[in-house]
Amino acid sequence: MPVIAFIALPTQALHYGLWGSTSQEWLAAMGWHEINLSWAWFGGFLTIPWVKSPKNRLYALIGITSFILLSATFCQIRLGYAVLFLFLSLFMLTVEALAQLRAMQGERFIIGSLLAVFILLLVFILYPSLAIFSHLFYEDGTYSLQSVKQVFLQSHLLNTIWNSLRVSASVGLLSTSLGLCLALYTTRIAKKTQFLGKLFSILPIVTPPFVVGLGVVLLMGRTGYITQILVEYFGVSKNWLYGFNGILISHTLALTPMAFMVIEGALKYIPAQFEEASYSLKGSAHQTFRFVLFPLLKPALGNAFLITFVQSLADFSTPFVLGGNYEVLAGQIYFYIVGAQPNYAAASTMGFILLSFSLLCFLIQYWWIGKRAYTTVSGKGNQTNYTPLASGLKKLIICILVIWVLFNAVLYGSIFFGSVVVNWGVDHSFTLKHYLRLFGQGINFGGFPSLIHTVTFALCAAPITAIIGLLIAYLTARKPFKGKKYFEFLTLLCFAVPGTVAGLSYVMAFNNAPFYLTGTSIIIVLSMVTRNMPIGMRSAMAGLAQIDKSLEEASLTLKGSAFDTFRFIVLPLLKPALLSALVTSFVRSMTTISAIIFLVTPNTQVATSYILSRVEDGDYGLAVAYGSTLILVMMAVIFGFNKLIYRKG
Repeated sequence: MPVIAFIALPTQALHYGLWGSTSQEWLAAMGWHEINLSWAWFGGFLTIPWVKSPKNRLYALIGITSFILLSATFCQIRLGYAVLFLFLSLFMLTVEALAQLRAMQGERFIIGSLLAVFILLLVFILYPSLAIFSHLFYEDGTYSLQSVKQVFLQSHLLNTIWNSLRVSASVGLLSTSLGLCLALYTTRIAKKTQFLGKLFSILPIVTPPFVVGLGVVLLMGRTGYITQILVEYFGVSKNWLYGFNGILISHTLALTPMAFMVIEGALKYIPAQFEEASYSLKGSAHQTFRFVLFPLLKPALGNAFLITFVQSLADFSTPFVLGGNYEVLAGQIYFYIVGAQPNYAAASTMGFILLSFSLLCFLIQYWWIGKRAYTTVSGKGNQTNYTPLASGLKKLIICILVIWVLFNAVLYGSIFFGSVVVNWGVDHSFTLKHYLRLFGQGINFGGFPSLIHTVTFALCAAPITAIIGLLIAYLTARKPFKGKKYFEFLTLLCFAVPGTVAGLSYVMAFNNAPFYLTGTSIIIVLSMVTRNMPIGMRSAMAGLAQIDKSLEEASLTLKGSAFDTFRFIVLPLLKPALLSALVTSFVRSMTTISAIIFLVTPNTQVATSYILSRVEDGDYGLAVAYGSTLILVMMAVIFGFNKLIYRKG
C-alpha cells in the first residue's frame, strides 16, 4: 500500500488541496519527482520485512516513525497524503508486533484501539497544547521575551483576569444552583409536568451561546421592553445590560442546561433507601436534604460548576455581543488574532493564562472530591418512590421553575419575533426579508453554503466522536495496562482545555510542518471531534457502570475474542448511550463557535461564524433569523431521534 501511495499520491502537502492544485503543483509535491527525504522514509518501510524478531521490528517501526516526524519538522516538509498511508501501514505493523509480543494478551483489537486513541490524544490534544507554550517566546521568526513582557506589563491585565474569573465564577454558581433546582423538580416534584421542565431546561443547548445573547439584547437591550420598563419606573440606565450584567445573564441562560443534565443524572442514581433511612431515624425533610441528599450530590455539583466555569471562561462570542467595555481573556485572545496586526505571541500568553486557570480549577475539584467516597449503587435494585422534599423548598423550586419557563418563553419568542420584523425596537412591521436574504437566493448564496458546511462537518464529526468516546471509556473502565495514569491525564485535557485555547492551539500547531491542516475542512472536523469527545466518554462510562463485568468474562470464557466480546456483548448494551452521544455531539458541533472561529475560512464558513459576522456588521435581523433556523433544525433532530428510539422500544 505505501508503494502505491508513493507513486499515485503527493508526499508533500498541496496548498490548494487535491482538486484546487495545478498539475505543476501536483508534480512538485510527488516524492518520485526528485530525490528527497521521502525516498528514505519509504525505503525504511521496505526494510521492515527483513527484521524477523518482533521486538526488533517494534523498535524499527518506532525509529522509522520518529525519523519521519523529526526530519520533516527540521526540514520544514509538510506531509502529504502518501505519508498518511505510510503512517497507517506503520501503525498496522506496530499492532501486529505488539500482538506477537503478547501485549494485552495478544488481543489485536485492544492493542489497536489503545494505540489509535493514544496517538489521537497525543497529536490532537497534547501536541497543540504544547504549541501554545512554544509560541510564548516566538516573535518574527526568533525567540524573544518581549511580547510576553508586554502582555504581563499591561496595566489592564489584572483587571481583565479579574473580570474573567469574576463573571465565570458567578456564572458557575448561578448555573449550578439553577440546574439543581430544575433537576430536583424533574426528579423529585414533577409528575405530569416533567416534560415542561425538561423542555425549557434543554432548549438553550440547541442554541449557540451568542444567539441567546442576541435574544437578551432584543429583550433587555437599549430598545428592549424590559429596559424600557426599568428606565421609566426605576430610572435605570439604558446601557445597564452591556458588561458584567449581560454576560452573566446570557451565560447563565446558555449554561444552566449543562448543569441540569449533570445533576439530574446524579439524582437518578441516588437510591430512595437513603432518604427513607433518614426518615425512619426521625429526620425531617429539611434535615434529609441537608445531611443526606446534598452531600451525595457533591461530585455532581462540583462537575456542574467546573463545566459551566470553563465554558464561560472560554467563550468570547457573548462578551463580543454584550461585553461593551468589559474585557475578558477569551475576548482579548480573539482580538489579538483577528485584529489588524495579528499578535500570536500575545495571544499565546493570554491562552496560557486561560489554560492555567482552567487546569487549576480541575485540580481544586479533584482535591475537593477526588479522595472522598460517594458510592451509592449496590447490587440491589433501587426503589424510585422518593420521599417528598420540604414544603418550603418545594414551593421555592416551583417558583424558580415558573420564572425560568416564563423568561425563556419570552426570550425565545423575542428571537423568533425579531426574525420576522423589519427592525426590532424601531419598525415591527411583519416581513420575511431576512429569511429570503438567507435562503431565497439559491443554494450557492446567502446562508445556504455555511448551513451545508455545518451539517456536513457535524455529520462527519458526530459518529467519530461517539465511537472514540466509547473506546476511551471502555479502555479506561475495563482494561488494565501500563501507563494508564498518563492515558487518563491526556483524556483529562479534553475536559480542561477551554475552547478558545483549543482553537488557538490548532492554528499554531497545524499551520506549518510537519502537519499542515490550516484552512482545510479536516481541521474543523478534528476540532469538533476533540472538543466533543467528553460527551461520548461520559455517556459510555454511565452505560458501562450498569453492565456487569461477568457478561464479558462469560464471553471470554467461551473462547470469544476481545473484538467479539465488544461487538456482540458490550456494543449492543451500550447502543442507547452511543446513540445519545451521537445526537448530542451532532448538536454541539452544529452550535460550536469558540474552538473553530480561528479555523474557518471563506470556503469553510459554518453557521455560527456566519451569524457572528452578521452581528459584527450590525445586521441583527439576519443573525436572529439564522439563529432561529438553527434552533428549529436542532429541535427537529432531537425530537426525531426520540421518536425513533421510542418506536424501536
